[in-house]
Amino acid sequence: MPPIKLPPVPASAYNDQRPANALLLAQVRELEAAVRAAGRRVVTAHPVTEGQVAAWIRELNRALHKEVLLPALKRRPLRPSTAAGGVGLNTASRAARKPAKASAPRKAGARRAPRQRARKQGRKR
Repeated sequence: MPPIKLPPVPASAYNDQRPANALLLAQVRELEAAVRAAGRRVVTAHPVTEGQVAAWIRELNRALHKEVLLPALKRRPLRPSTAAGGVGLNTASRAARKPAKASAPRKAGARRAPRQRARKQGRKR
């Protein structure tokens, strides 16, 4: 039997900034219901773009998988991350959770390490 040849997927097939369509949003609702049925509370997300839907579906699938494998553990409600269209942590609550490190003052002529320079300039090393 000869192999079936498929055309390559165009680059425009996925655009994380494109508005999410009804099929993707229905899939999110079904996954949220499945995670709730498995026994974990879920704070409903309202993703707008395809990128946010993809991130929220990823989080829901992980939560569902963990809930099935380890059902006896008590967990806090699942909330969407900022990538999934959630609000995430604001700066006040982040500061309350983790105190900032006190850094030692640098000498006037001291140079930064290459890694710190790269971060400051906004690139990876």
